[in-house]
Parts: sequence; structure tokens; C-alpha cells
Amino acid sequence: MKLLLTGAGGLLGSAVIGAAAARGDACQPLARPLLGALGSMTTAAQLAQQLQGCDLLLHAAANTNVEQCETDPDACYRDNFLLTELLAQAAALAGVRMLFVSSTGLYGTASDAPYREYDAVAPTTHHHRSKLLGEQAVLAASGANLVVRTGWLFGGAPDTPKNFVARRIDEARQARAESRHIESNAEQRGVPCWNRDVAIRMLDLAAAGVSGVVNCVNSGNASRYEYVRAVAELSGAGVEVRPSGAAGFNRKARVSPNEMADNWKMRMLGWPDMPDWRASLTTYLRTELADY
Repeated sequence: MKLLLTGAGGLLGSAVIGAAAARGDACQPLARPLLGALGSMTTAAQLAQQLQGCDLLLHAAANTNVEQCETDPDACYRDNFLLTELLAQAAALAGVRMLFVSSTGLYGTASDAPYREYDAVAPTTHHHRSKLLGEQAVLAASGANLVVRTGWLFGGAPDTPKNFVARRIDEARQARAESRHIESNAEQRGVPCWNRDVAIRMLDLAAAGVSGVVNCVNSGNASRYEYVRAVAELSGAGVEVRPSGAAGFNRKARVSPNEMADNWKMRMLGWPDMPDWRASLTTYLRTELADY
């Protein structure tokens, strides 16, 4: 496949570049300045030119600052909805399929069980509502398009922006040096997802022509507390992690306490299970963070 990729410098986009190279796929990052000026006719023409000969537009760029989205919703909807709509329209005009990266966080609060693709969605934050509007724009543009809902992404180099695992290791080491423990939310649950696992599966799904909405998360699930405790244990940080309630973390965004998901659609279509999140976390720590 030949891909045009947004968000190439992000956590998932960087993994897509590596996964595409391993598959022998050509992957062309879409320049960030071009994304910022998509409303102009000149930019639209440039985008149309870049889409020529492409098989897939993979839109991984997003405004992922959930807290800031609550205080600046205009920027949130511009980045996650309007930009996505413009890209979807351009891809449709060029006859190019689109893959949009979305979030399992938009399912809302209706259930305590892992959500499946046929469950209703009820986003509780501006961020997740903007992602839902983006999904709707992508699916309206073409029935061949694919929306991938993924979970709590981790991965990348230690200095990668928003590297959750590396930052928790830093926090644990600091706590150990100060002879204290750290706390983590035991009430919110989701699925830690290795960016490499998700990138590989997304490209496989796209190459197979899968369309519609697909959950794409690692196997299993965890509370934030269980996740952080696993990071501390597997990294050898040597610090106690204690569970705490959600009230101990002051957040503007009313994030759902349940962001768990089940890869029901993939399973029904005969796809193999994704790796267990804890196994992938172990592999990640032993490879990309081995010297950290």
C-alpha cells in the first residue's frame, strides 16, 4: 500500500511509520503546516496532489489534550472534527480510502463491561464528542472508510511526548529517592495498548479492506492503578503503588470511569486476538526502554 499519514510525529503515527516500513508499504507524512491551512483553495489543491496514487489516507493526528479541550472547545472541534471532515471530503474526491483513529473513551458511562462496536456511544467530554463527530464525517464520506477505536496508548522512546510509561517510571524513581509511595486511580478502567501492536493491526485491517467501526485494543483490561503498578513492578522501579479514588485527581474533563473495549468485530470476522497488554508492556520495557 501507499499511505499518506497525518500525525507522523505522534505516539501512534511514529509506530505506523515503522510498521509500514516492515510491511514494505510506502508511507508519506502529511506536512503539519498543510494541515493547519486546509480551509484554503491552495491547500486543498496541494492535498489533492499528494493524494494522487495513494491507497490510504491514515489520519492519526489529533488534539489529545482532554483537559484543554474542556477550556478551549473551539480548538478541540477544529482539530478533531473540522480537520477530519475536510480530509475525509478530500480523500473521497480523490477516490482514496481513509482510516481515522478514534477512541474507546467515547462510549460513555452506560456499562461496567468492555464495550463492543454495537454498543451505543455517549461521549462525556468535548474531546470524545469531537472524535465522534470526526467518525461520523469519515463514515459519511465513503462506505469504504475505516474508523479504529483504540485505548490507552503507550510506547515510543523515553523522550516521546506523552510517554505515559516513561513518566510513571520517572515518578516512581523520584518517590523511591524520597522514601514515599505513589498513588493511582483504582476506579477508572481501560485497556493499555502498545502503539506498535495497534499500528500493525491497523495496517493489516486496511490492507484487507475492512470498513466501518472497529475496536482495536490489546487483550485484557486494567484499572489505572493496576496499570501503574505493573509499570513499577516490571520496570524494577522498587516503589509501592497504592490505590486511590478518582476524587483524588482533580480533572476538568468528566472522563468515563469505563474506557474498556472488546475487539468483537475483529473476532467475528476471524481475526486473531491482539496480544495481552501486560505481555506487550513487558516486551516494550525490555526493548525500547531497556536502557532507560
